[in-house]
Amino acid sequence: MRSRSQVVIRSPETSRARSWRPGWKMTLFVALMLPVVLGLSVWQLQRAAEKSGYEAAYYDRLGMLPDSPPARPGPGHAFMRIRLRGEFVEGRHYLVDNQVRQGRPGYWIVSEFLATDGRRWLVNRGWLPAPQTREELPPLPTPDGSVDLVAVVWPDTGLVPLLAPDPWPEGWPRRVQRLDVARMAANDPAVVPVEVRLEPGQPGVYAPAPVDVDFSPQRHYGYAFQWFALGVALLIGYLIFALRQPSEPNEQ
Repeated sequence: MRSRSQVVIRSPETSRARSWRPGWKMTLFVALMLPVVLGLSVWQLQRAAEKSGYEAAYYDRLGMLPDSPPARPGPGHAFMRIRLRGEFVEGRHYLVDNQVRQGRPGYWIVSEFLATDGRRWLVNRGWLPAPQTREELPPLPTPDGSVDLVAVVWPDTGLVPLLAPDPWPEGWPRRVQRLDVARMAANDPAVVPVEVRLEPGQPGVYAPAPVDVDFSPQRHYGYAFQWFALGVALLIGYLIFALRQPSEPNEQ
């Protein structure tokens, strides 16, 4: 019985093994970008934890009776209802631009309030509509003399990004592009570097600034997952790119 010999022909494409050739440019790109995207993922997780703390404090404190203001307000006093006695400082108002309410542009009015203990508070009195032209500022009716206020200590949730520099005018009132309490308090040690929002019905309040903001952390968890997934995709793409077929040998 005649046996048949089998001949297996291997093509050059199947016989060549993959080699590790990522290249220094791709390696440098991944080395720079991977820590960035993973860092953004971690930052979003930190923001989620921060929002969870705010959410718990929000539901715990807004139903409490107003109390005396703390000696050193900080993150632990977020959403605390405080009672202030004193008077608004004449003319010292910030008009925080780009605040839209029911589709209409306007300002948040943040006024300095001199309390009886000598401290100055940055009181967010709420929203006023903007006049028809940018050259005009809205009238700012303000109570005279001593008044009692109930306000909510608002947490520092970060500054909104700006697309251009925000130079502040020298005079008063000052139109500014964002509510930067640290900058507002930088030149006067008597100014408490925290925003307090007037409740409805208080002396000097306009359309009250909202205190029912959604502090749910779920959005930040979603962002964290997206950044982490992008980092994984970047790493997998780098490995696939690096494990390439070797180039054809030069013909002799």
